[in-house]
Amino acid sequence: MVQTGNDSAEGSATRRDLAVFLTAKTISDIGYALDFVCLTVFVWARTGSTLRTGLVSVALYTGAIVGGRLGHRYGDRWDRLRVMVGADLLRLLLLATLAVLPQRVQTWWLYPAVLLVGLGRSVFEGTLGAATPVLAGPRTGAVNSALAGLKGVAFMVGMALATVLVPWVGFRGVFALDAASYGLSALVLLTLRLRLREPDGAGGPGTDRSGGWPALVAAALVPLVVLRGLDAFGSSSQNVGLPILGSRLHPADPTLVSGAVWSCWAVGLLLAGFVLRPLAKRIIDRGPRVVYCLATIVMSVGFIGVFWTSGWWGRLSFAVLAGLGDALSEITFKQSLQSLPDQRRGRVFGLSQIVVNAGFMGGLLATSALLRPDGLARWVLLLHGVPLLVAAAMTVPAVRAVRAARTAPADEGAEVGA
Repeated sequence: MVQTGNDSAEGSATRRDLAVFLTAKTISDIGYALDFVCLTVFVWARTGSTLRTGLVSVALYTGAIVGGRLGHRYGDRWDRLRVMVGADLLRLLLLATLAVLPQRVQTWWLYPAVLLVGLGRSVFEGTLGAATPVLAGPRTGAVNSALAGLKGVAFMVGMALATVLVPWVGFRGVFALDAASYGLSALVLLTLRLRLREPDGAGGPGTDRSGGWPALVAAALVPLVVLRGLDAFGSSSQNVGLPILGSRLHPADPTLVSGAVWSCWAVGLLLAGFVLRPLAKRIIDRGPRVVYCLATIVMSVGFIGVFWTSGWWGRLSFAVLAGLGDALSEITFKQSLQSLPDQRRGRVFGLSQIVVNAGFMGGLLATSALLRPDGLARWVLLLHGVPLLVAAAMTVPAVRAVRAARTAPADEGAEVGA
């Protein structure tokens, strides 16, 4: 088939619009990374209370669970463009208000603001995951890969900027910059008018109204979602444990250890998204579930190694390994869910947001209640050991399924020839 000039121009415009959108999303992710660091520091600096500081994370993940619940209930029917723009504008309004409120009001406003920021992020990310096959078409795998890599870039830049911007512009300035990043994302979405749903994808005859679980059961995806929840539960251990590790290794500046580990983790995300995933494209396309299980094992081994290895180079190398596994597991998990029809993906991605964020918050609560500093390494091994073992057990049937799928056409051909 000969490609016409109009087709070529349209394809170039689509690629350009997609690049603009990914750039705007990366900028808003930098803003999120800024607040990821600054919000808890802000509360600690104002209150000196570990309880109130911990409640910031509880509020964030509670909001994310609520956002997942909304996606699970309405994600197959709502207008994806309007919802994503609305999520951006909600976060803009909340953070801009936080930036200008009087100091005595800021502290109590922060908790509902963080809850709704978590809700907005959950809705935006779940909707984008469901819309990516429509948005990217045959480039879906490449876009999933780019999103993972750009997330690494955003976290590296955002966490580095957090140490520079707070002394320069203060917390109010950081909140204002984050609000502006969401405004840019909303403006880009409204300007580009990207195609985010198949013409018959919303509320059509094939829409699954019974919920996300039946679709997951029918597609044999339930084990993947359960493993994702276990992985999130285990990942809570390093979020609480890294500040404790930092206070041991570098008492004068504990944040140095956390910053170095998370920066190396982000390097792993970047390398997986832009280098490893393109090199392993054929393997991933043939067996995304196998790669997902193996990547989960790699991520767990990486985080366990951070706490069990002595020496900076060993710890930082394991952090990079954790990032590589984290990015590949995210890419292949999304790819598996995106194999479902468009009219069913919204609810399934909403459900996955519920499971992941509930797992992480449950792990945070358990870790906060049960962890003792002298048992830190053993606790990380326990919490990451569970998803590691489950992933290892899931790898065997996943490999068998891939082998069966590869031999089935040959067997059918032999029968026809006979």
